[in-house]
Amino acid sequence: MANKYKILKDEEVEQEVRYLSFMGNFRRYDFAIMNARDNNKKVVIDLRNNRFAVLNKEDIMEEGGIEHTFHVTEIEADELREVLGAVL
Repeated sequence: MANKYKILKDEEVEQEVRYLSFMGNFRRYDFAIMNARDNNKKVVIDLRNNRFAVLNKEDIMEEGGIEHTFHVTEIEADELREVLGAVL
């Protein structure tokens, strides 16, 4: 591999990760949440659907943002806003 590809960066970091699982009215959600480089935002990873976003409380209130990012319905997005708003 070293001959075929030029490695630009290979770094290991320690990171605190919060795992959050909850059952909504329609389905189960599993998230991993960690600090982003921008300290007032968090990296939110949907472990069930392999989607992620860098968010803060203001971001989750944007109309259509949660629906688009995590591919959920408007009703499911309301559940996510309620739960993520409490932990971000």
